[in-house]
Amino acid sequence: MKYIKDIQEPEMGTWYFEIDNDGVAYRQIVFHDDGTCITSNRKHDFYHFMLAEHPLDAQESYYKEISQAEFEKLWHEQLQLGLEDWHRTQRLFPVGARVEGYIEAFFPQGTLINLLEPYAVGITDTSVLKSKTPAEWMYPRYQVTAEVSGYDEVNQWVLLTRAEVIGSQK
Repeated sequence: MKYIKDIQEPEMGTWYFEIDNDGVAYRQIVFHDDGTCITSNRKHDFYHFMLAEHPLDAQESYYKEISQAEFEKLWHEQLQLGLEDWHRTQRLFPVGARVEGYIEAFFPQGTLINLLEPYAVGITDTSVLKSKTPAEWMYPRYQVTAEVSGYDEVNQWVLLTRAEVIGSQK
């Protein structure tokens, strides 16, 4: 992975990205000039799930390479702010539990599932989900059932297995 930052135009803040060798973003942090912050692992009221949709060219002059340690420090600080919500989510969704939710977004890591509780986000393997789901159901708001298999501590997501799209929209 590579780590880059981009200081946008005035009033646009500073953007940080974790990207793979093809420029695909896996994590993103945006610090606005007013002190607010948006991270790609959490749904934002206005921006939804914010993650670069197209590969980034780290060679562009407006990107500056940063260390993984710098990125991880910023990411960890943001995770700490949501730690109480994350612990609540883990209590609500123990390993082995059957859960319901709906498709929120598609990320490189998998399909994000809204688990119908504040700040509770699940993730499941997109390719497995696609293999047993009609294409017309692979869209946001389609309802999903799944089983909790663990936790992604890096993103504070609930890991889901045996996910099925049930064919109706939320």
